[in-house]
Amino acid sequence: MAQGFKMKSKAPAKKAKASQKQKQKPKQLSKGRKAFSAKGRKIALAKQDAETSKAINRKNEVEVAARAIGSGDRFFLSDIKVAGKKEIGKNKAQLRKKESKSIKMSERLTQQLNKLK
Repeated sequence: MAQGFKMKSKAPAKKAKASQKQKQKPKQLSKGRKAFSAKGRKIALAKQDAETSKAINRKNEVEVAARAIGSGDRFFLSDIKVAGKKEIGKNKAQLRKKESKSIKMSERLTQQLNKLK
């Protein structure tokens, strides 16, 4: 074969691929904590939520224990469930009442402003 002589291939020539960027993956912890702890405002909110749920649980446990002891032979959790639903209904009604009062007040104030104009 002569020097510098190349055979032409019948397959189409391959084009070089454009360089690709590697995606950065977040570091995974292999030892110790499996998550990073919250900081600042988020940790305060998380503590507040936890304290609220603990207080609710304590109240519910006291109520359940009182009913269990006081009822003698008859004790059903459905009674407590009904009482809880009634309490939630009362709270929602109070909230609606407060909201409607504030809406009425804002409407009254806008009317007074319109009169002044």
